[in-house]
Amino acid sequence: MSPSVANALLAPDVRRAIYKQLAAATLAPYRALLIQLLDEEINLRTALWDHIVQDDMDYYEGIYQCAFLLYRAGDVADTLLLWKAKHINMDVGTSLGAEYFIGAGLDATMAYLASSPMPEAADIADYIQQWFEQPGAITWQEAWEQERSSAIANA
Repeated sequence: MSPSVANALLAPDVRRAIYKQLAAATLAPYRALLIQLLDEEINLRTALWDHIVQDDMDYYEGIYQCAFLLYRAGDVADTLLLWKAKHINMDVGTSLGAEYFIGAGLDATMAYLASSPMPEAADIADYIQQWFEQPGAITWQEAWEQERSSAIANA
């Protein structure tokens, strides 16, 4: 990636425009870009939490938009990245729920976590299992997917 493109990705308005363009796309080819963008969203949310920057344009939502697009990319390895994002602060932690962690599918994600050597894998699996044991969780998940896609496309 060129330095000028990398620099442009630092701007929340550029990231928002990218998310909008990707809302209806097949996302696996964009996974590496989305991972880089998630890092920028984490940096922004950390700076907001620490009162280093101000947000007058609701760019704080970018972390959820990016996380949803990573969910749609459908790679089980992103579960660990999203868990890291969930734990940057209380605000993100309460809003980045279990629904974001199963983009590759519930069974595939649980199998991946069961075989993962990462210490947090068991905690993530427990968190996901508790959520999806609730009656109606899968139906709710489907509605959530539609709502998130629409919200990003219409941002």
